[in-house]
Amino acid sequence: MKRTFTFLFLFALLTPSNALPQSRYQPPAARNDGWKTAAADSVDVDSQQLANLTKSIRSWPELGVHAILIERRGQLIYEEYFDGFDERWGLPLGKVNMAPETKHDLRSVTKSVVSALVGIAHGEGKIPSLDQPLVEWFPEYPELNTPDRRRVTLAHVLSMTSGFEWNENVPYNDPRNDEIRMTRDPQPLRYALSRSFAVDPGRDFNYNGGLTQVMAAVLVRATKTSLQDYARTKLFEPLGITDVEWLGDLAGMPAAASGLRLRARDLAKFGSLYLHGGKWNGKQIIPASWIELSTRRHFRFRPRTGPDAGGEFGYAYFWWYSCYPSAAGLIEARTAVGNGQQRIFVLPGLDMVVTIFAGRYNDFTTGGTLGATILRNYVLPAVKAGIRPGCPGSSSN
Repeated sequence: MKRTFTFLFLFALLTPSNALPQSRYQPPAARNDGWKTAAADSVDVDSQQLANLTKSIRSWPELGVHAILIERRGQLIYEEYFDGFDERWGLPLGKVNMAPETKHDLRSVTKSVVSALVGIAHGEGKIPSLDQPLVEWFPEYPELNTPDRRRVTLAHVLSMTSGFEWNENVPYNDPRNDEIRMTRDPQPLRYALSRSFAVDPGRDFNYNGGLTQVMAAVLVRATKTSLQDYARTKLFEPLGITDVEWLGDLAGMPAAASGLRLRARDLAKFGSLYLHGGKWNGKQIIPASWIELSTRRHFRFRPRTGPDAGGEFGYAYFWWYSCYPSAAGLIEARTAVGNGQQRIFVLPGLDMVVTIFAGRYNDFTTGGTLGATILRNYVLPAVKAGIRPGCPGSSSN
C-alpha cells in the first residue's frame, strides 16, 4: 500500500500539465482583511506554473492537500482550497469543504506561535534572559532544582537541546509517545521537567513537545496572563485574527505544542510577519531582533543525501531551518512544521511565504515530503526574477 501511494504521489506531482484536467489561475479575492492581493505575473511569478500546481492537486485528492497560499512582495498572489478528509486534533471530521472561512489544525505550527509570543514577552523585558536556568521558573518543584538540571536554560528549551529523554518517534496515537503521556498526566509540567538526561544540555537535538508546554508555562508566569489572552492581545488582534480555537487542557493550559486551529489566510498573516521583520501592514508586532534570532539555525543537522544533498538544515527556536539546493543556488527556508504537512515556508531570498494545510496526519513516509515537493516542483520554478540565493541564517550551529 505504501509503495502504491509512493508511485501515485510522485506521479501526481510530476505529471506534465497537458495530461491533467484544465485549471485556470485566478488571483486571490480582496476580502477587507488586511491582505493586499495581486496577480502572480505582476510580481514576477509565472501564473501558468501556479495553474499547473492547482491542476495537480485537484487531480489527485489522495495527496490530502487542503489549502495553499502564496505571498510575494507583500501581496497575496495565490489562494486555493481543496476539499478532503480532515481531523480536529485527532477527532475525524469526515470530508470537509475547505474555504477561506474554514479553520484547520496547525498541529506543531502551534510551537512557532508560542515562539513568537516568547519573543514578544522577551522584548517587553518580562523574560529578561534566555540563559536563565529553566527550573528557576518552577519553584513548586524544589526537588528538581539540582545542579544537573540548572544546566538547562530557556535557550536549550527553545532549541530542543535540553538533553532530556523524550520519545516522539512513534505515532501520536501510540501510548508510548511522550507527548501523549504528558497530555494524559495529571501533572503535565512535572512530567516534562522530570525526564532523565540522555545527553548533556546543548549536545544534541531531540524533538520534544513537552518543552513547548513548559515554555508556555514560563510565558504565562512571566506575563501574569493566560496563554490564550496573551496571544489574543499581543498577536491575534493586531493581525486582525478573530476566529481562533486553542484546544487541549493540560492542568488548565491549552496544548502549546499542537492545539491551535486557524483559517488559512490568518496563518498566512502570521507567516508574513517573519518575512517583514515582525511587521504587519507597517505595525511592529514581533520585535525584529526576535524574528532573526528565533529563525536562524541554532543546531546543525547532519548532511542529507538525495535531492537535499548539499543543503543546510537545522533547528532554530521552535522553527526549522533549511537551505534547499536549486538551479538558482541554495534557497533559504525558515519553516514552521506541523503533523499532517502543515507548513509555513518563509523564503527571504524570494521575498515569498508559502502556507500549506494538509490532512496527511501521522504519515511520516511519503507524505512527509509533500510540502517540500510542492516547493521544489512548482513554487521555485514559477519565480521568474528577484531570486537572492544563499543561507544567511545558517551561520550559527
